[in-house]
Amino acid sequence: MDDNNYYRILEIPENSTQRDIKIAFRRLARKYHPDRNSTVSDEVMKNINIAFENLSDPEKRQIYDESLKVLKSNLTSNVEEFEDSDANSWDLSIAPTDTNEYAENYYDVDTYFFDQEELENESISTNSETLPTSFLESRYQIIVEPSLCLAFGSCEVLAPKVFVVEKNRQINPKAIVISETAEDFDTIMDAAKTCPTKAIIIIDRYTGNCIYP
Repeated sequence: MDDNNYYRILEIPENSTQRDIKIAFRRLARKYHPDRNSTVSDEVMKNINIAFENLSDPEKRQIYDESLKVLKSNLTSNVEEFEDSDANSWDLSIAPTDTNEYAENYYDVDTYFFDQEELENESISTNSETLPTSFLESRYQIIVEPSLCLAFGSCEVLAPKVFVVEKNRQINPKAIVISETAEDFDTIMDAAKTCPTKAIIIIDRYTGNCIYP
């Protein structure tokens, strides 16, 4: 059940009724709840709960459905842009599927190009105009694609030291990256996976491979 699509997580079509959603949730909860199935990880039930929370609330579901439409409409154009860019030289076939492999070497000591103490003393504001201009560079580049970001805020909830939604921006706010090293790699990956439009992109600076999505 490694999926970001709430409908696929609940194993229902996108035109399902609220009754269908509740029935699907109860069925999956009985099947995957840790008390009933000790062989299933807690992450499975966590994803089911998140999907149900968003689809069972009419307002949240409407917002999510709109995000799916945006994602589908952007997929074709994004693929064309990717093929026309230098990124088409990346060999994505060698990117490992197990992201834990990257966590071990997440921090690269050789890339500390400035005073670490100065960074720690530098204040960080949610206003994008006052964010620090320098980052402690990690092995992994984290990008939020503005054309896909709908500022749901789930990334900020899971990794608030890495992602911040521009709350002071009244028109079309976006999530932005304020640090690439303030959280461990697994936390950043978990935050990226909660983005329904897959606006968060993680790239290995060493190889140029796209790690996510």
